[in-house]
Amino acid sequence: MKTTVIVFGDTTNKNSIQLEKEYIKRISPFSQIEYITLKEEKMGKTISEEQIKQKESDKFFEIFNKLNKNKNIFLVACHVQGKHFTSEQFAQKLKDTENQFAGITFIIGGSLGLSKNILEKAHLKLSFSSMTFPHDLFRTFLFEQIYRGFMINNNRKYHR
Repeated sequence: MKTTVIVFGDTTNKNSIQLEKEYIKRISPFSQIEYITLKEEKMGKTISEEQIKQKESDKFFEIFNKLNKNKNIFLVACHVQGKHFTSEQFAQKLKDTENQFAGITFIIGGSLGLSKNILEKAHLKLSFSSMTFPHDLFRTFLFEQIYRGFMINNNRKYHR
């Protein structure tokens, strides 16, 4: 199964970049992994929040549709109002997805969140908490949980 993580906005935090690279390296024995960063739209006086979300949605679907040529990718939208999982439940979701789909794509929105269009197309809306986190931290949380899920599914020591 191929795992893809798509995010809006770059990070300049060296510690976050280092952690992301470390988890990508750890995930790679279990899954081909791709990490795609899309440019976040700038806010301005002449553009509404919905217009920004729509532009970001267009960028996302341009990439996602190329990845999803065979229409066999499970799309997970990271969203504060999404479903909460324990690590074990998340691992099971990864396993179920691996058995039914060619890949899984996670999307993390920009500072305004995700468009209604992306949320409607997602197979799953995933939330780690009702709280808001900085994007750098959330990316690391997501990579860590993906890694933890693969470790659980492969009966490896890591999860307690």
